Amino acid sequence: MVTIWQRLLAWGLVVLLLVSFFPAIAVARDTPAVSLEEAIRTVKDNFNIPKEYNIFTSSYNSYDNRQTWSLHWNAPGEPGGSFNADVDARTGEILNMNTWKPEKRSEPGLRLPAISAAEARQVAVELLNRLAARHIQELQPLPDENSPLSLTGYGPVTYTFRWQRVVNGIPFPANGVTITVRGDNGQVTNYNLNWTKADFPAATNAISPEKARQVFASTGMLELQYYLQPPVRPLAAGEKRPVLLVYRLSHPSRGLIDALSGKPLDLGNGGWFDKGGAGGMGDASLEMARKAAALLDGIQSKPLSPEEMKEIEKTAKLISQEEAIAAVKKWVDIPAGLTLHSANLYADWQDPEIRSWNLSWSSDKPEPGKPGYMSARVNASNGELLGFDLPSAPSGNDRDGKLDRKAAQRLVEDFLQKVQPQRFKEVQLDYSSRPVWEPVIMEDGKNPAVQYFYYHRLVNGIPFPGNGINVTVDAVAGRITNYNLNWGNFDFPAAAKIIDRQQAVETFLKNRPLTLSYTRIYSPGGPSQGEIRLVYQPLGDSSSAASDMMDARTGQFLDWEGKPIAQQPRPYRFNDIAGNFAEKEINLLGQAGLFGEYGDAFRPDENITVVSMLRAMFMARNGVWGYKDMKDEEILKRARDEKWLQEDLQAGATVSRELLAKFLIRFLNLERAARVEGIYKVPYSDAASLRPGSLGYVALAWGLGILKANGSTFEPEHTVTRAEAAAALVRSLQANQ
Repeated sequence: MVTIWQRLLAWGLVVLLLVSFFPAIAVARDTPAVSLEEAIRTVKDNFNIPKEYNIFTSSYNSYDNRQTWSLHWNAPGEPGGSFNADVDARTGEILNMNTWKPEKRSEPGLRLPAISAAEARQVAVELLNRLAARHIQELQPLPDENSPLSLTGYGPVTYTFRWQRVVNGIPFPANGVTITVRGDNGQVTNYNLNWTKADFPAATNAISPEKARQVFASTGMLELQYYLQPPVRPLAAGEKRPVLLVYRLSHPSRGLIDALSGKPLDLGNGGWFDKGGAGGMGDASLEMARKAAALLDGIQSKPLSPEEMKEIEKTAKLISQEEAIAAVKKWVDIPAGLTLHSANLYADWQDPEIRSWNLSWSSDKPEPGKPGYMSARVNASNGELLGFDLPSAPSGNDRDGKLDRKAAQRLVEDFLQKVQPQRFKEVQLDYSSRPVWEPVIMEDGKNPAVQYFYYHRLVNGIPFPGNGINVTVDAVAGRITNYNLNWGNFDFPAAAKIIDRQQAVETFLKNRPLTLSYTRIYSPGGPSQGEIRLVYQPLGDSSSAASDMMDARTGQFLDWEGKPIAQQPRPYRFNDIAGNFAEKEINLLGQAGLFGEYGDAFRPDENITVVSMLRAMFMARNGVWGYKDMKDEEILKRARDEKWLQEDLQAGATVSRELLAKFLIRFLNLERAARVEGIYKVPYSDAASLRPGSLGYVALAWGLGILKANGSTFEPEHTVTRAEAAAALVRSLQANQ
């Protein structure tokens, strides 16, 4: 017979199981201050949710000492659509909102905004004052992002506005508000409030900006390095990627100076900080996988080209697959039970002249506790071991290692001195490259199960982080499980005619001045919401792209491709178009990054040239990237390939009104219709002066509202000004919507 105590025990176990499987039940005891109904009403009072989004779900979340209601409205079936919002369950504030509605267009097309940036900002400001009224006193608007509008794409033009939090007069870049507004209908598509409830250190004992500059300059924040431009396309035979001399922010503190102690900030083991909207350009790691080169097999029935013969001669000098395997066994024991699964001979992605064997072993029936795979790379020219990879101990990171950091480093360096005696002399342990998730010592004093080491290459005594040696140690088993040599054959510029370190610091801080600010520091084992610290950090102008890297010769800031940031496409705010008949159209094209030949001067009355018009057409259709710095000859060539330019004209030639009509009708893919004879009429008294075959172009340009000419006359030989060209281009974009 079941006793009452047995029943109570059984019910207790049931409750524990329910709580473990359904955590939301556990929060029922802690009733949120804001109910689900109140959260829904708050969102619906501030946003219009489409009626067709009638599938509704919600969830309750608790994290970082914050409780939120997550609300989701979705449309059933295709094409779908969604509206999502997060509401603070304690304060009732809307924290996030984003909405998505499918576009009817199946392909990208030209899109023009119906509202201006100023009108969109007004929409955003009204929403900010309504939803974040309690925070307004601590918010300051940030400059508009310095990236051009895109006039082409699957979605409409959008405007994004940001406000940064200021605490005690000190910026806190990690907090603020971001609002995105559609340019076609003024609808808000994204709202984000990021607000931290924490104690902020007082700035009463902060060091002065001058002292912060001295610390920045004296602690080697900027390091002279060689920088390898990442590959953006496959390299041709014999081609090498260029190497640049740069000054780079590479200090472990990432440029942060503790404003109270006056020392570079110690981020601790595996620590990192929230950059917010002020982050600099991080290291870009772009690897381009190359397909394995196919080996010729059998007798060719057709004559071989010189290039094919050259490839055969190269391949004949390479070591065999068996020799490559022997090279691996010289340094690494291949685990028992593994058989060779694949062997590929391929060209190195950094240097096509280097060929490598890529070998892979595996087990068809892997046994518990034993390695189930192994891979290795060998230089096919000289048998050099380039890398290998073995699985770590099955226990993973759950067990503590028997090797501490120093012992693991000794194991690594003993191995490198044997396998790479010469190159080991040309590397240096990189203390700043350890993964953020890997602590040097675990919280309880035990050693981590896996430890990582990176030795970057030194050339002429200058660090070259783009090349080096990676090694991973399984500290539980006490063995090396991963080794990778990344070592290319490059041409390194001499460190001559470069600015000195003091000049580099002055240039860097002129563009990214040290700013007293709050930041949030995270560390393994620390509080999940991080720790607020008062620091000096190089923030710079938030409206433009920030970079941690400068050209060591010119002092120009560089992007991840090693190109000057100042030369990147940007929006133009023309200073000489006020009152012009085409002011609105010119301003729009300037925001999209077009017609920037003269910087922020447009020169509306100057005659438009053929190449300037064609360049603007390409940018309007495809976006500005890639066309801004394209040579004039290439622009003309591409325009001929597109059939936009069919006349024999030079880049600097002027454009007549008749020619402009042809350009824009071809741009709209209407040339076939324009060539139809005998169906067109135009309301111009001088129509007879048109060149043979031009009537259809002029008629379509008039009918679509692209060119209105002078009313009663067309004046086909009229030389078009830049303002007239801009207005006509915008009208053609409107005609294509």
